[in-house]
Amino acid sequence: MIELKDLQVGYPGRLVLEHVSLTFRPGQVTVLVGPNGSGKSTLIRTVLALQPKLGGDILIDGAPVEQLSPRALAQKAAYLAQSRNVPNITAFRMVLHGRFPYLPYPRRYRPEDRLLAAQAMEQADAADLADRPMTELSGGQRQKVYLAMALAQDTAAIFLDEPTTYLDVAHQLAVMEMAHRLAKQGKAVALALHDLCLAMGTADCLAVLSDGMLCAADTPEEIYRSGILNRVFGITLCRVKTEKGWRYYYE
Repeated sequence: MIELKDLQVGYPGRLVLEHVSLTFRPGQVTVLVGPNGSGKSTLIRTVLALQPKLGGDILIDGAPVEQLSPRALAQKAAYLAQSRNVPNITAFRMVLHGRFPYLPYPRRYRPEDRLLAAQAMEQADAADLADRPMTELSGGQRQKVYLAMALAQDTAAIFLDEPTTYLDVAHQLAVMEMAHRLAKQGKAVALALHDLCLAMGTADCLAVLSDGMLCAADTPEEIYRSGILNRVFGITLCRVKTEKGWRYYYE
C-alpha cells in the first residue's frame, strides 16, 4: 500500500500540488484525472521518488520512501512513463529491462527473467513483436512493449501515465481490462488518464486534481453525483444505463 500524507509536489520555486492525502490500495484501480498541467504526471513521479517532494510524507508499505534504495523501490512499484526514448534493441530485450531490479551480480538474465518477460508480452498483447526492433515499431506497438516492460517488473504496485496513448479504441479497452485483472491479483494499480469517460468506466477510485490540489477522491458514482467533473472541466457529463453498466458521454 502507498500512502500520501499532506504531500506537496512541484519544482524549485513552483508548487504544483499541495495538501495531497491519498492512498493507493491493493486490489484497487485508482485513476488520476485533471486538466492539462494539473499535476498528474508530477504527482506520479514524486510518489516514485523520481523527483523530490516539497513537503509531506510518502509511505510505501509503511516505510518512508526516503528510506528505500532505488533497487528496493523498483521492486515495489513499476512505472510506465508518458514518453520514453526509443533504443535500437528488440522489443523482447526492452521488456527484459523490467527484470533489472532483481538481477544478481553479475547482472545476467536468468531463465525465470526471460519467462516472466515472455508472459508479460503475452499479457500486453505484444508477443508477436518480440523480435522486432523498437525503432521499427509504430507508436501503438511501442506502447504495448513499454506496458509489457512494466508488467515484467512484477511489483505490488504499478503506475501507468497515459497508458492508452497511441492505442486504438479496442486496445484502450484491453488496457483497462488488464488494469482490473491486475487489481484482482492484489496489486495497487494507478493510472493517469485524459479520457474522462474511460476513467469513469474503469476506476474504483477517481482522484480529481485541479487548481493545485486534490479536489476529490471517491468512487465514480459519488464523483458523478457531486458534479465536480463538470465544474473542473467545464463540461456536462452524462450517462446512460446499458447491459454492461453505465456508459458516460459529454454534452
